[in-house]
Amino acid sequence: MYHRLVIQAPDYTKFDLCVTAQDFEEQLLWLKAWGFTSVTFEDLAEKPAPAKPIVIIFDDGYEDNYLNLFPLLKKHQVKAVISILGDRTLRQNEWDIPKGEPAVPLLNDAQVLEMAESALVEFGAHSMTHQRLTEASSDEIRRQVEDSKKSLESLLEKPVLSFTYPYGSVNEAVKQAVREAGFSFGLAVGTGPTRFSADLFEIRRIPMVPKTSRWQYFKKTSGFYLRYRKIFHP
Repeated sequence: MYHRLVIQAPDYTKFDLCVTAQDFEEQLLWLKAWGFTSVTFEDLAEKPAPAKPIVIIFDDGYEDNYLNLFPLLKKHQVKAVISILGDRTLRQNEWDIPKGEPAVPLLNDAQVLEMAESALVEFGAHSMTHQRLTEASSDEIRRQVEDSKKSLESLLEKPVLSFTYPYGSVNEAVKQAVREAGFSFGLAVGTGPTRFSADLFEIRRIPMVPKTSRWQYFKKTSGFYLRYRKIFHP
């Protein structure tokens, strides 16, 4: 799980959401050397997984995903999933600005469509407005989940299979709303089983942080990392 991809690390960021394009390209080369194949949720839903699959996911839909990520995906022919908001009028990260994070532009519809047409990028839903759903009413949960699916499917003209829980915040009521809305996958962060297929509506993801070393990246992409984290950092 990534967020932003930047050419140069910013002077200030509160939440450490930025990985440099240079570091990310190195990571892509490591994945290739270690025999991984990037897949999307559409791939997983439609055909058997390759021997060493990996889903590379970017949350929130920042414009730098188009400017800096997309060229690298094309260069290395790697697939990624980007989780974006259903409210397509939002132009920047309104949910983080009041907390002290600098304002950052989001992808516009033309950029989303260009990336989707490449067959290298799959888009998932990330609610309408990045609301913490575990603190919302049942009606608001349904609106955030169902409307984001309808909005993005109208834009993309194809089914949207995955829903990423804002802040990784999820409970049974939120998972049920995602199931009932017709999604096939629900993406958490630090919760859920360590085995991918054990609960497809609470898929535990691994956050990637700035300046990750080769050894750290190897650990995070190993089959043992999530089990290690659950035992020693529950």
